[in-house]
Amino acid sequence: MSYENRNFFIGGLNSYIDNSGVSGEIPPTFANLRNLIKVWAYDCALTCKILEFIGNWNKLTALRFGGNSLEGPIPSSFSNLTLLEKLQITDLNNVNSSLDFIKNMKNLTYLSLRNALINGSIPSYIGKYKSLQTLDLSFNNLSGQIPSALSSIDPLTQL
Repeated sequence: MSYENRNFFIGGLNSYIDNSGVSGEIPPTFANLRNLIKVWAYDCALTCKILEFIGNWNKLTALRFGGNSLEGPIPSSFSNLTLLEKLQITDLNNVNSSLDFIKNMKNLTYLSLRNALINGSIPSYIGKYKSLQTLDLSFNNLSGQIPSALSSIDPLTQL
């Protein structure tokens, strides 16, 4: 991974590398960063698959990937990210994913999987996400009906 030293911070519990000049693949040594709480990597030049080990960052409350050249699928290990409140993954390339990985993310307030090559249907259990305020699944390949359970999420303001 290479970068120019502008607006770059990584360490402690947060990693913000939005628009930082970072490029290349996410190093495998990042698997050891298990105390991260927030990871923002938007509009960089990251070029790799979304790595399975990210699902082991089980202290994450916010994860934001988009505007890169990342490839799917979104790993099933993401189901381990049960503390996530905000998840934004956009503009994936290559392989489709289903929404199965969100099954245990009951703390979500913001879920944006825009243009993330999501296929299948919106699961009815999403109605149990009582804190969800924003749901953006636009520009995907979803099928089936919109679950009526979505109408029971009071804080939902953006769909």
